[in-house]
Amino acid sequence: MDLFSAATLHIEHPGGFRNALWRTEYRVDVYDEHGTPLAVVREREGPGALKLVRATGFSGHTPFDLRVTLPDGRDTLGIEKGFSARSTRVAVTDGAGKPLGSLHARGPRDIAVSDVDGRELGTLSELAAFQAGALSRRDGRRVRRDLLRLHRELAAPARQLAIAAAVAFDIVHNKGTTKPSGWSWPAG
Repeated sequence: MDLFSAATLHIEHPGGFRNALWRTEYRVDVYDEHGTPLAVVREREGPGALKLVRATGFSGHTPFDLRVTLPDGRDTLGIEKGFSARSTRVAVTDGAGKPLGSLHARGPRDIAVSDVDGRELGTLSELAAFQAGALSRRDGRRVRRDLLRLHRELAAPARQLAIAAAVAFDIVHNKGTTKPSGWSWPAG
């Protein structure tokens, strides 16, 4: 089983009060329902000079360049967002940099998913069941666990875009690293 064939994904953000307030780099780990690691989501480069801004309520308005990497080290998705004052489109590419489509916040709890030509494929809630913000523990540490249950018939590129929307939910909604989504914040 891999990232794109798993029916259920556990998307885990670092938990705890300190991480909720002072985290400046975006980090997410993705597991299947049996606890097998499927991918890690990290920024290509750290925030650099924007580190101080990332520690404030303006974190979500800063640019993010995320890479979804498989356990063997291969990049499988790229998720890029520029500076934003309000809502913005987030570009999604495959591991080689080929555009797959884009993501756009649709209300406070959903994300519109569009293909590379700008045609809307649906919303995250139409493509999959997504639940944000459950507190949990993994290996003795606190995590905020989001659950993504993908519809079995969902094919490419909609499947990749739905996964990108789930792993970058806080980025698409301009929450960034210090205002995570879900009822569990602060997770401490």
